Amino acid sequence: MPKVSINILTKNRAQLLEKALFSVSKQTFKDYEIIVVNDGSTDETEEILKNFKFQISNFKIIRHQESKGITQSRQEALLESSGEYIAVLDDDDEWVDSEKLAKQVKYLEENPEVVLCGGGIKKVTSYKLQVTSYRPEADTQIRKTMLLRNNFFTSTVMFRREVALQVGGFKADEDDFAEDYDLWLRLGKLGKMYNFQEPFTAYRVPNYNKARFKAFLRKQLRLIEREKQVYPLYYLARILLKLRLFLW
Repeated sequence: MPKVSINILTKNRAQLLEKALFSVSKQTFKDYEIIVVNDGSTDETEEILKNFKFQISNFKIIRHQESKGITQSRQEALLESSGEYIAVLDDDDEWVDSEKLAKQVKYLEENPEVVLCGGGIKKVTSYKLQVTSYRPEADTQIRKTMLLRNNFFTSTVMFRREVALQVGGFKADEDDFAEDYDLWLRLGKLGKMYNFQEPFTAYRVPNYNKARFKAFLRKQLRLIEREKQVYPLYYLARILLKLRLFLW
């Protein structure tokens, strides 16, 4: 059984997926399996996956003939995983620290009370590295502002598989986004959280249209309403989200 299961969801991003997989292959920590969900791609994704499957022994592919969406695909990858820890890497991102997995495994092994850890990102716009961004480091800092924003960059995270399954994993609803934030909020109720103050991932900034961004904010409103008894600053977070919705 591998120590880490790397979960990758992909759809029609063959060339970016190749870069993401290559960044995994450069990790110094090798006790992992890779689980890729090909969510109905119609480009050269399958050829890329076949090439890597020959190179990496512990490589699983879940194929969707038609797209099932982000949340269901993430949940399928989670359920197929056998590792003690789950690391998530989106197909348009790359790990830029070859010690990323090693550092996170060591930290989780030494801190059993921590259920989720992440790191910083280097934002990429037009394929050029831009400013490095971080989220709060310690659990108390993360928890204090958890309703104000998602305090974890998805392609940097590692979390405990059993705890994620215990809280229900990635839960699908009418909105197929913010599924990561939803899970982090539930994980934080069962253990501590931590962010390395080091850049782990090159992150390509998505270009959401107005309708999708407003829908995302409405989903966030529902999530913070659900967790208002657990995390602080709910009313401030609600006011700020309402204001952003109004301005958009």
